Amino acid sequence: MNETQTQNAYEEIENIVGTKFVSDSEPIRYSYSMNCDFVLQGIPDMVVKPKTPEEVSEILKVANKHNVKVIPRGNGADLTGGAKPIGDGGIILDVTLMNKILDVDEKNRVVTVEVGISWSELCEQLSHVGIGYYTGSTGPASGFSASIGGGLSNNSVGGGGAAMYGAVTEQCVGLEIVLPTGEIIDTGAKANSFRDKPFTRFGLGADYSGIFLGDVGIHGVKTKASFNLYPLPEYRGYATYVVEKTKEKIPVERVTELMTKWQHQRLQLHDFFYYPPGNVQSSINRKISKNLVGKDIDGGILYYTTVADTQKQLDYNIERIEKLADEVGFKKLGPTVEEGNLGKWFYEEDGKWQWANGGWGGRYLFSMSCCLKAPTHLLPEYQKMFNEWTQRNFKKMTEIGAGGGAGCIAFGVYPSYIDVAGGGALMSTIEHREKQQEIWKDLIITQIKTLGSVHYWMGEIIGRALVDSGALTEEYYNFMITLKKALDPNKILSPGKFYLTDNY
Repeated sequence: MNETQTQNAYEEIENIVGTKFVSDSEPIRYSYSMNCDFVLQGIPDMVVKPKTPEEVSEILKVANKHNVKVIPRGNGADLTGGAKPIGDGGIILDVTLMNKILDVDEKNRVVTVEVGISWSELCEQLSHVGIGYYTGSTGPASGFSASIGGGLSNNSVGGGGAAMYGAVTEQCVGLEIVLPTGEIIDTGAKANSFRDKPFTRFGLGADYSGIFLGDVGIHGVKTKASFNLYPLPEYRGYATYVVEKTKEKIPVERVTELMTKWQHQRLQLHDFFYYPPGNVQSSINRKISKNLVGKDIDGGILYYTTVADTQKQLDYNIERIEKLADEVGFKKLGPTVEEGNLGKWFYEEDGKWQWANGGWGGRYLFSMSCCLKAPTHLLPEYQKMFNEWTQRNFKKMTEIGAGGGAGCIAFGVYPSYIDVAGGGALMSTIEHREKQQEIWKDLIITQIKTLGSVHYWMGEIIGRALVDSGALTEEYYNFMITLKKALDPNKILSPGKFYLTDNY
């Protein structure tokens, strides 16, 4: 886009949203070229903060008219570059002013919200409605700040409730979408114009909501979303175990057997997490998991949470869950947070939105996030892969900084698989960013080729790795391009996020 086009687009957008809600000042533009990752991407021409879906629609029409790329953005809490432009230029569409709860339908148990609200704010407000509600799966691990729209765009999971309710997209029953060309549509039950409230995303043909879930914002701009509602559980229980090695098995092999049994027997687990020994010791040494400091821990950590409507049901849940843990001889820590009960910390003290903090990434660390979904029984293979990759690449990492490595934390996801919250951290500096990204991409391609990894937290680096590794068949790749062309004929919305050629 040339300077004249930029100025014309700016003036037209200013007329749509008002002077206060669009800016091309250098400090604002530079601040939106970053989020909590260090992906090398671009500086936008302008930042716009629409207040309504209608304003979003008009902005996209202007973008099509002047051939300007548009990148939707929530709170910028991702680690894979999803909320930033690839290359300089374009419009950042900041949707965080669209942050209200629009309707709580207690009859159908559905809540409808604007997508700029954060998961923590949504959960807080819902807890005071009627008998007290929540959405089951309560966002990503960054849910204190992450927006609803970002969670849906990344198919997020990890912020609580995953073992019982799955990823956040599993609980989505409908969307309001502004298509790249500016049309506004509803998906799910509300696609029927005679239906006033959403209750399911299925029916009326294919699951068209699914096109916009996990899409990193390339298919349309989400403006509203509706979710299932569940009463806040009255009773809950938790425990934390140390998983030590035996003569026959290492900790990850032992814990995988137990987690598989838990899932296959359909026990009422709300969440369960496994931290390998390396992550545990790193957390203790850096005092991230302060409630583990000073404990006699020689192994990994496994914790669970369970919920129920009655004390009798809770006792039954705990008995069945802990019977299997006792049978394999895991050492149980004390019941309080101070005694190391991470399960209680996770549920009672919002550890669900803190457990990933400092695991990788941070002020002086380059995050190499590569979270993925995997069959539970393959967890030992993933840990082995991370260890071997670190050994092969340790010298390369130390050459550009103070070293680093890769590892994973695993947690259960409904109905019977795990999320391998994998990644790494490089202690290095800004001038090494390109080299850092090469190392990160190599880690992702290694996962894809050795174990057929299914990544869900997309963005330029992971999308590029999927294509360059040959993971996508030609037919599937062409199908993705055909769909993108149909929705976005002028190639303006989030180009490059899935690396669908240089133009898409």
